[in-house]
Amino acid sequence: MANAGEVAVDRGSTVLTPKGQEQAKAVALRITKRPDLIVVTPYLRTQQTAQPLRQRFPDVPCETFDLYEYSAIADQNYVGRTSLQRSPQMKAIWERNDPDYNDGPGAESFSEMLNRIKSAVQRLRTYKNKFIIVYAHGYIVQTTRLLLGKPGLLDKEIMKLLPYYMEHSPIENCSILRTEMDAKETRIHEEDFQTLIAPQTFKGD
Repeated sequence: MANAGEVAVDRGSTVLTPKGQEQAKAVALRITKRPDLIVVTPYLRTQQTAQPLRQRFPDVPCETFDLYEYSAIADQNYVGRTSLQRSPQMKAIWERNDPDYNDGPGAESFSEMLNRIKSAVQRLRTYKNKFIIVYAHGYIVQTTRLLLGKPGLLDKEIMKLLPYYMEHSPIENCSILRTEMDAKETRIHEEDFQTLIAPQTFKGD
């Protein structure tokens, strides 16, 4: 709801729109193979997105990883505002390009967000030869895409690239990015990175 123009009450309790609920059902139908594990974040909207898949495979374990959305701006600039009203603060953070900058109470630095992702990736690597479905958020998935697809970049370099990728190679709601990990490398299959339901299928949010 907060990404669809509604005022944000807090970061974690935002719920899916009716459109988002339909997209979540489409994801569940797209995944025909039984997963070994389903991963969600502490935020309600990812748990709601995963629910149709969990209903299809009720015996599959579900774990919560700290892959909640990037908390770039302080609570005072986030709570009670729409995404449009928050955009000047986000623009200022990207222009600053300081991975260690913290905007204030309720916020985190870009490097802190990156460290959460790196920890999650390392945790996922311990599940050898497992089929895992991870439900996460836009900035998280885009940053992971850069982190795995362009290994060796410094935090500052990733932060500089991220706004460009968000604009020119955006992650639509309920897209799928297929990734294969083994002891030697990580392979990202960009051909599967697509919107499951065309935006024109639904009207309104």
